[in-house]
Amino acid sequence: MEMDDSGLIQYYDIVFSMGKLRTVEHAQHWSNGVLETLGICLDRNTKRALAKNLPEELAKSLKGVFWLLHFRDPQMSSIEFRQRAARRSGNTDAEFAYFPTLAVFSGIKQYIDSDLEDRVSNALSREVRELWQKAERIKTTA
Repeated sequence: MEMDDSGLIQYYDIVFSMGKLRTVEHAQHWSNGVLETLGICLDRNTKRALAKNLPEELAKSLKGVFWLLHFRDPQMSSIEFRQRAARRSGNTDAEFAYFPTLAVFSGIKQYIDSDLEDRVSNALSREVRELWQKAERIKTTA
């Protein structure tokens, strides 16, 4: 994955450090897995608006999962979200996935305004929304 954009480098640094990961490559895998999982949780318009605000590499992950029929689960639990994200990231530990999930959510919040942040929040199930809301909005220098 190319990381020539300083904002993208900063994003992966956030995921790496906040996610308690061993390498930046792990941060890339977890970012991809969490964004793909988030993408199947959002309605089409919210996903499109979020993707439009993200760097191309992150937007591809968000929009990367193709479903013939897209059914969102409005009751998806936090543990189920984390299990799916962990599997997509090449991992199986849903408990550990809590940290990279929050890190990815924090990282993508640097690219969006508070209105879109609320829109994403409202599109998620109650438990996943709680995860989204726990993620910090990181102030960046980019």
